[in-house]
Amino acid sequence: MGRFVNSGNSAFQVALNSEIYVDKTGLLAYTNKVMDTTAKFICNSRPRRFGKSITADMLTAYYCKGCSSEEMFSSLEIGQAPGFTKYLNQYDVIHLDIQWCMEPAGGPENVVSYITEKTILELRNYYPEILPDSISSLPEALSCINTATGQKLGCFDPRCFYRPGSPRGIHQLSPRYVQRF
Repeated sequence: MGRFVNSGNSAFQVALNSEIYVDKTGLLAYTNKVMDTTAKFICNSRPRRFGKSITADMLTAYYCKGCSSEEMFSSLEIGQAPGFTKYLNQYDVIHLDIQWCMEPAGGPENVVSYITEKTILELRNYYPEILPDSISSLPEALSCINTATGQKLGCFDPRCFYRPGSPRGIHQLSPRYVQRF
């Protein structure tokens, strides 16, 4: 497991361990339903303190192939849904939390280049034969992986989410993100 790529399910487990947890895994049933359809563009826009980070942690824990989450989700709403395990832990997931990148990046003006560089380094560990050292663009890296393997990668940020269903990859990292399924 990496910091950005396949970060696992531990952050969502912390939420589940909390005294107060509101089960919103029904969102996963909807996300699974629109996966691989033209309705795959989803934007999670909520005010501050309304669960964006927990939603990103939930999506990461559910889709990330870097962990085993069946037991974690089986007693929740999604665990009762038909096809509960079809997409469970089936994707490489990139989980971005911009707020935690500000300081190591050296400020907001460097966040995009910091995330790009670190994510590509982690992707090279997973796909060393696919990503040569010459690739320095995250969209190009995702495109290469998708073209070579046909695999989808997911990218979740608490303010917005993205899952490439096509080889186009992430076009731009900015404050406004879109989840693509």
